[in-house]
Amino acid sequence: MSNVNIFIKENVKSIGDYVYVAPEIPEKKLNNAVSAMKCHKLLDSIIAIQDGTVFGKSDEGFIFTGDRMIHDKHGEFLYSEIESVEYKEDVSVNAKGKESIKKYVDIFKGGELFTFRNMYGVKCDKIASFLNDVISNFEDFKNEKQAVDLAEMSDEFKINYLKLVVNMTFEDDGEIDETELSEILLLSTRLKLGVKARANVRSYIGDINDLIESSDVIISNLRSLSDASQHKSIMISIAKDIINVYYSSKSESECEVPFLIKNKEVMQLGDEDLKFAHAAVDEAFSLLRDDVDDNKIRENASQLASTAAAVGAPIAAVYISGSVVGLSASGITSGLATLGLGMGMTGGLAVLGAVGFLTYTGVRKYSGVNELDRYKVKLAMLNEALKQTHLTIKDTIEDVNNLVSELSSAISNSEENRAHILKLKNMVSVYTKALSKANQKADSFENAANRSKCPQILDYTRLSNLCSDPNKERAFEFVIRHYQKNDSGEYVLKKNMETESLDKVAGIIEKLGYFEVGNALKSKLQDKAKGMFS
Repeated sequence: MSNVNIFIKENVKSIGDYVYVAPEIPEKKLNNAVSAMKCHKLLDSIIAIQDGTVFGKSDEGFIFTGDRMIHDKHGEFLYSEIESVEYKEDVSVNAKGKESIKKYVDIFKGGELFTFRNMYGVKCDKIASFLNDVISNFEDFKNEKQAVDLAEMSDEFKINYLKLVVNMTFEDDGEIDETELSEILLLSTRLKLGVKARANVRSYIGDINDLIESSDVIISNLRSLSDASQHKSIMISIAKDIINVYYSSKSESECEVPFLIKNKEVMQLGDEDLKFAHAAVDEAFSLLRDDVDDNKIRENASQLASTAAAVGAPIAAVYISGSVVGLSASGITSGLATLGLGMGMTGGLAVLGAVGFLTYTGVRKYSGVNELDRYKVKLAMLNEALKQTHLTIKDTIEDVNNLVSELSSAISNSEENRAHILKLKNMVSVYTKALSKANQKADSFENAANRSKCPQILDYTRLSNLCSDPNKERAFEFVIRHYQKNDSGEYVLKKNMETESLDKVAGIIEKLGYFEVGNALKSKLQDKAKGMFS
């Protein structure tokens, strides 16, 4: 193996217990370790920490990066400066003939001896073997960024990333239709491509019939433009985005993606990695379903983390290019963090112990107004996706204007540029259709967001009380028209409603104070009173 960062990542857990590897190091443990060992500048390069504390505080133990090991008592050890590592045992026999063995590790650095004893959770023989492998098998020790947001990568990297997605769409059926292009444009927004970079991708799409680049070369470019520690995450991420674009123009989403089957070896992905990427796409689109509230988002994300752990893939891999429904990497991670789930998916849920909070929550739960609370994070995430989609629409309008300008210039020399004019006309047409698809996607996000602001099951008594005044009868009738009785006699929000209608229902519900605690309690008490005297 040629890269020490990958070796450490794959083997560091052998040293003992309580070892946490990036990008799944719990945030609190990471912060405590970095603060205690004063290595703030190395934060992004930390491959692993070993928590050497009994109570899990992580302010004692080890930190490992690509060029050094740090210990809470003995300080920094650059691998290139370690002269030797020896595992030793001191055997003694007491007066009663009972033998005891004291195990420790001696490390020589710069002619100085450092002895490591009583390392909680660490096996002395294992860490000695591990460090000897590091200093014996590698010569090039350098730090690499362990967690990456692809939007922060170079334009050259992002262009190659998109080229690989474009290759898949073209190899699939010999064309890039407006639905596929719309998804590619949404992805370019999440990756924050600038005007010149978008022009480069646009040119590649326009010339792909004649100038398609080898996917092997593009994958090689992606590797050379990123650190080895990031390669696995990047390949899983691009597999996820390829799966999304592939299914965007298909009627069903269960079959394998031929492009990924063909290129999985050069991408160094196994079947389980591809299943994980597929699960990530399914999990992302669950956000648009009515029955998915904040608790379900948390549950789905936790299940995805379990799938990642089972296949040995970093859960962060499916978020580094954002979510396929339109969330940026920062948007999806901040949403999950609000639910108590960090990028590593190991952060515990906050314990809400304040009596005032619990009392307030209890009242809201009894009254039924906590229904809206259950959709707060979902609503914020949908609004973020909507914002990203509007940015895509803005960028696409700019791209269409540039194409039209180029077309006008070509028309002025029509005899010389007949083939070029035809190509530009086709490009304008497909980009305009892609713009329409992006608008449809924006509407779907807005529709889902508006549904989240409406009660899924309407409290008929509460609405009646709120609309008892003559001037509110029309509001009552309008809201009721958008609900239907189910077999249990409940008023359930109708399916497939127009976004504008949902917006009006949500607006009326808010203005009436439907979700206010007092109004909710009043209707609950009235229902109970009816039950007692009926």
